[in-house]
Amino acid sequence: MNTVKLIMFFTFMISNLIFGKDISHKSEVLNIVQESDPRTFDPHFGNDGFSLRINRLIYSRLFEKDSNMNTIPGVVKNYKIIDNKNIDFTLKDNVYFQNGENLTSEDVKFSFERMKNSPRISAILPPIEEIIVKDEKNFTMKLSKPFSPIIDQLTHPALSIVSKRYLEGNPKILINKPMGSGKYILKEWSPGEGLTLERFENYFKDKPSYKTIHIKIVPLATNRTFTLETGEADLAFSLPVQDKEVIDRNPNLTYLSKPSFSYTYMGLNLNKEIFKDMDIRKAINLAIDKKTVLDVVLNGHGKIANSPVAEGVNGYNKNLKEIFYNKDEAIKLMNNRKLTLTLATMNNSVDIQTAELISGYLKEIGISVQIYVLEPNIYWTKTNQGEFDMFIGSWGSVTGDSDYALYPTHHSTSFGAAGNRTFFNDKKVDLLLDKARNTLNQNERNEIYMQIQELIVQSHSEVMLFYRDLNGGINNKIKGFDLYPIPIHDYSLGTIH
Repeated sequence: MNTVKLIMFFTFMISNLIFGKDISHKSEVLNIVQESDPRTFDPHFGNDGFSLRINRLIYSRLFEKDSNMNTIPGVVKNYKIIDNKNIDFTLKDNVYFQNGENLTSEDVKFSFERMKNSPRISAILPPIEEIIVKDEKNFTMKLSKPFSPIIDQLTHPALSIVSKRYLEGNPKILINKPMGSGKYILKEWSPGEGLTLERFENYFKDKPSYKTIHIKIVPLATNRTFTLETGEADLAFSLPVQDKEVIDRNPNLTYLSKPSFSYTYMGLNLNKEIFKDMDIRKAINLAIDKKTVLDVVLNGHGKIANSPVAEGVNGYNKNLKEIFYNKDEAIKLMNNRKLTLTLATMNNSVDIQTAELISGYLKEIGISVQIYVLEPNIYWTKTNQGEFDMFIGSWGSVTGDSDYALYPTHHSTSFGAAGNRTFFNDKKVDLLLDKARNTLNQNERNEIYMQIQELIVQSHSEVMLFYRDLNGGINNKIKGFDLYPIPIHDYSLGTIH
């Protein structure tokens, strides 16, 4: 091990001693490294990937998604669709909150009423008019209008069930003292350092094999790879694709990769006057060589995007053609105009490098770009408020359905924190998105979504960059873990041998 790596090794060792973690291999202890902290432990006020990863373990939902995106029962024992607006549900008998209380129909009713008041997740909430409680275990979900993806939508980690009694005394208690009915209990959190989860021994399903999960925050991707090499981490995510060779050379490690439902794009802030001009939007799209961007930042591991819906998602339009690089046409559309635009990106290597490449391409057509590299929380706040002209963004269909891929990001009711940070506003798209939600036939829904995707592509309202492969590294002692096609993996999967 060279001098630099020795210094890094001792740095990580000291960090762990400070954080109070034993990095020795224990069969019931899992050590994970990830890029950033969750924004909140309140599931109804966080829709970012880091919050969803943790909250899916602390809380439970009516339904869940497995790693193959199959919908499976959560706290629901069975259900019956009465008609296109009414569904009867029965809860399982043995579901307990982590304070020992039973989860009941009243908690379900309280949770969904609470979700309606959240600016962050109200847009992804199904059109639930009322939860009618019959008794402790039975309730009817009454919809204000037909909503075809209802069951899939209920798997979203943000639509978690919380305890009515626990929150009645302090509505904000979940921010610092989360308490759900999920697999794990939050035992410790040191912002910027990491957190510790302890297994909930009275969990209603099969208990995971890990008694303790330590999650350490390591912002630099190369350092996350290093923690695998030193044995500090058993699992690491969002690694540089260039580090695949490093991991492949290590007999104790395996490189993980899976095509994702994650779509990366450059959003144009359509509230800015300059982007009212279709020629400017089209010129920016034509000026960027997406293939080169993919090859440089991801070593070609992924696919150029032709739609805001990723391949594999229900309703994806495979017939759309990508917008090919054409600098000469872009220069012609600019018509000798010179611009200076701002571009925001989160502080991860892929997004930063993507922003830098885009800046170079746009300079060639007369657009000077000022790049702002931001911490995730600052990035979300400022882009939600529409502070920048452009931003590097990503969106994944958590439910595996085009409704979630398109409605939060392109419906005019979803501006800002709900997902539509380009402030896209098209009445025809709004009508079609609403129509798709009311259409029960899946083939007919898919036709509608294909039409919506065509309209969005034609608008040049965003630069569709790529669908990335999700990756990570794993110690071979772990058996049974599988990546999800969305970046909110279930950390509890697998065992250490």
